[in-house]
Amino acid sequence: MKKILSLISMILILLLAACGGGNSDISDENADTDGDETGGTELSFIAYSNYEAPLEAVIEDFEAENPNITVKLELAPFEQLMETIEIKMGSKSEDVDLLFVDSPLAVNYALKGYLEPLDSLMSPDIADAWVDSAVDGVTFQDQMIAAPMNSSSQVLYLNKDIFEEKGVPLPKENERLTWEEIIEIAEQLTYDSNGDGQNDVFGFSFDQIDRAYQLLALSDSLDAEMVSENGLEATGYTNSPEAVEAFQFYSDLFNKYGVSPRIDRAESIDYFISGKIAMYLGANHNLPKLEESDLNYGVSLHPYFAKGEVATPTGAWNVGISKYSKNKEAAAKFLAYLTTGEGAKTVFEIGGTLPVANELLDFIETDPMYDEFPNNIIRISATESRETAVPRPKTPGYLEWETNMNGAFKNIKNGTDPQEALNQAASEIDNLLKKYEEAVE
Repeated sequence: MKKILSLISMILILLLAACGGGNSDISDENADTDGDETGGTELSFIAYSNYEAPLEAVIEDFEAENPNITVKLELAPFEQLMETIEIKMGSKSEDVDLLFVDSPLAVNYALKGYLEPLDSLMSPDIADAWVDSAVDGVTFQDQMIAAPMNSSSQVLYLNKDIFEEKGVPLPKENERLTWEEIIEIAEQLTYDSNGDGQNDVFGFSFDQIDRAYQLLALSDSLDAEMVSENGLEATGYTNSPEAVEAFQFYSDLFNKYGVSPRIDRAESIDYFISGKIAMYLGANHNLPKLEESDLNYGVSLHPYFAKGEVATPTGAWNVGISKYSKNKEAAAKFLAYLTTGEGAKTVFEIGGTLPVANELLDFIETDPMYDEFPNNIIRISATESRETAVPRPKTPGYLEWETNMNGAFKNIKNGTDPQEALNQAASEIDNLLKKYEEAVE
């Protein structure tokens, strides 16, 4: 059970043997960096501090192969990172060459003029290096505006002991339950364990209990478009009949069936590990924490609505080139190294997040080390990222949309009628999106 850490440490060696070296994703005309590089080019890279270790390793390897280019890493925690990007890019600072781009913010950054389109800087076929869902998330107006670095997915974790105690058959690892079946099973696994008259073990919970990233899989399964095609309208989309139906189901988990606990997102993983949740729909990157625990757990596939399509969450971090950089060719060379070939392998091996490079996904899907539990969780996530992943809505006002939707989800969880909550959110979002109309048109 405790094999995951040793597994990760083996991956780079195996990948090198299986996949070969080299990086062919820089076009011939861009194989050499700009004129400044001959005298030594320093690239400034604003990045999320959680990725310090893998990024430093990639930079060390890149600089060894490219002695005329150095990369200076400017790290910041999430909120400070967002603020730093806005301040520096808003002032058209020329001392930023590369920057982290959160997937749903790519359109916003592009409209603000922060990002240099990559089509002329990188190999014409470089998009083939990455999974389609990741490329779609960073494509705007038929241009690729950032390079995908990693991704994420969700699996259904199962507390085996609760299933056994209640005599409920454990779903198989390759079984995909419907949401309707989740309710039926969850009702059998929700109970009062200490006799105080209150249920304290629950049949089901989301990881990100009231966050759009995870809950959008409900509306995506019913084929609900959550914003208009141009990303400027919420009314009629965010509160469409399909969206209302999806989030009525979400409401029922708490308010009708009582199979999900009304807790905060930060509490959810600990609830599962401590035996208070039987089925936990959570991210693949929860795996190390689960392996460190004593929980007797299994896994199954992400659920879907019986009348709908299979849809799973996706998205993580991308890296873009600043529109105001004076070193775009050198930046493109580093960017290709980071997100394909050896750099992508290093990010996966050290960072442990789900890759987006098809080369790595092929390795995960075919190597025998991913045949058995718990390593098959990585394979399940890799397959979902290729076959069922749906990016979040494309809108320049994603932050405004998400903030209001997260508020609506919290209200729905606590008993507000879904139609009422979504109507209010859609109205507020529409007002906030008006400021982007001129930029989009």
